[in-house]
Amino acid sequence: MVAFVSIAASNSGLQAQDFALRPADAVRVYVPRDTGLSGTFTVDLQSVLTLPLVGRVEVGGKPWSQVNLQLMTAYRRELREPGITLTPMRRVIVLGAVNKPGSYLIEPTAMLSGAIAAAEGALADGTVRRVRVTRGSSIIQADASRGFEIADMPIESGDQIFVLQRSWFARNSNFLITALLSLTGIVVTLALR
Repeated sequence: MVAFVSIAASNSGLQAQDFALRPADAVRVYVPRDTGLSGTFTVDLQSVLTLPLVGRVEVGGKPWSQVNLQLMTAYRRELREPGITLTPMRRVIVLGAVNKPGSYLIEPTAMLSGAIAAAEGALADGTVRRVRVTRGSSIIQADASRGFEIADMPIESGDQIFVLQRSWFARNSNFLITALLSLTGIVVTLALR
């Protein structure tokens, strides 16, 4: 299952028009009143995007602004529909202490917290303050902040975003406080005898 995340982002860092599509990235196409042309289409291993009506388009290494212009020009040659929307997407895998781990398509301007929200948020024992981004066996970002935009980080399609568990003490603090209060009560009771 692949979910989509489209979250408004800040104006800092890399903008969507500077985003370059890579293999496993995708483009979400919306053509009003034509569901046959709308959909999400993945960039293949040769950096080629294949779209209905437009065909095969080489997208590797080109900035999104150039790809967007090329695709919109191709669509306008074939259609008279002014409301076509094209959205670049990164495919990431969200794992760890989240409610619904899995693969998600995320807009490059989405915040890291948006990717975690796509996985329906952190579990009760998870924390969005401890997020690790890995690629294969390498750690890309050891302690990422949820306020980072996906485009601000060196995230590529296929990277894993791990939401780590809260520390043992944080997860068990209520138990420890209760045990300490109980022990204090026992000591006080024994001392008063």
